[in-house]
Amino acid sequence: MRGGIHLNDKFYNLPKEKQNAIINAGCRVFSENSYKKSPMSEIAKEAGISKALLFYYFKNKKEFYLYLYNYVFTLMLEISRAEIAPAETDFFQIFSQGSKCKYMLLKQNLYLFSFMMKTYYEEDEEVVGELIGKNSSVTNNSINVILGRIDKSKFKETVDIEELIKVVVWCGEGYMKEMHFTPLKDLDEVEAGYQKIIDFFRKSSYKEEYLP
Repeated sequence: MRGGIHLNDKFYNLPKEKQNAIINAGCRVFSENSYKKSPMSEIAKEAGISKALLFYYFKNKKEFYLYLYNYVFTLMLEISRAEIAPAETDFFQIFSQGSKCKYMLLKQNLYLFSFMMKTYYEEDEEVVGELIGKNSSVTNNSINVILGRIDKSKFKETVDIEELIKVVVWCGEGYMKEMHFTPLKDLDEVEAGYQKIIDFFRKSSYKEEYLP
């Protein structure tokens, strides 16, 4: 059992290159189609294996889909741990560093990022319940972690910090979803757009002495 998913260990005995081929093919197909309309046969063909072999590694489509979700999510966490300074207490610096992690993933592999974005829109009853549960749990945990580490003295007295965190998270997710459907190729431009959102909230919620 890895990442909450039961798998045939044969998959992990494959060369890393072959594992990546299967993962990348899955992310590409699932990112371009709904869960229901994503054919496992297309994934197998692109990965250079038979459909039967793909089902040997993953017992069904749902297991493979959730494996990919956990794989990409874990990768994002690893990038975050490497890029977000543990000692950082500035609220907006934490969000800025977090956004850079997402763009690093996007630059590494567009399909991994696109797949993760697509999961927000998935409505198939076979998987949506688990996705909503995981996403809600992660969001709530992130809010609690941020509340526990930030320097609250920088905020104006009238600011409800917990509500501000929720709004910033929602705006960030909405922006990323919008960019997912926008044919922009300049990722630096996308990141600059997100930084404008961060700057807007910083100016409206921080005391003047803590503004750049």
